[in-house]
Amino acid sequence: MTAGVIAADPVTAPDLRTPAVVAGAALLVMAVLAPLGLLLALPAGHFGVAALVALTVAVLDVVAAVALLPVLATGGELWAWIAATLRVAYAAVFTVAGASLLAPVDEARFHAVWDAGLLVFGAHLLVAGAACVRSTLVPTWIGWLVVLAGAGYAFDAVVVAVGAESAFSLGAVTFVGEVVLLLWLLVRCGRQ
Repeated sequence: MTAGVIAADPVTAPDLRTPAVVAGAALLVMAVLAPLGLLLALPAGHFGVAALVALTVAVLDVVAAVALLPVLATGGELWAWIAATLRVAYAAVFTVAGASLLAPVDEARFHAVWDAGLLVFGAHLLVAGAACVRSTLVPTWIGWLVVLAGAGYAFDAVVVAVGAESAFSLGAVTFVGEVVLLLWLLVRCGRQ
């Protein structure tokens, strides 16, 4: 099936451009903010800034979850709703983690909660990727890249949960699927 199948009947085809751009923009802002807060501010001891970034990213996760619903629904409504629910659950976990950076600051708790939450995030990406693979709109190869990204995060979360020390993060390589999806949402989705 081609990406144009869903838009074959302009009267019944949903307008996916707006939700795609909203989801893509939310993902893009997160992709910029998260490294600033978690890779720069947090290690420098700027806990308030890191907490603000974490809480902002959690809100953007909810925005992305809702905006992605109609796009992922092209691969099945159940898949879309499960993916959205998992992303909102991850946002809740990340909110709890971010709150650990407020007074009294507990950076170790932040990392423990965030690491556990990455399993939920990985599950979200696995389901979202499966919806993309099944979709008549999203190119199948993008879906598989998102599945790989989810598997990478899930693997890393399990490694941390079992207490295995690893200098290698699979998610640091497989995250490319998220970036490709973000770009596709902003540039291509919903255009004819």
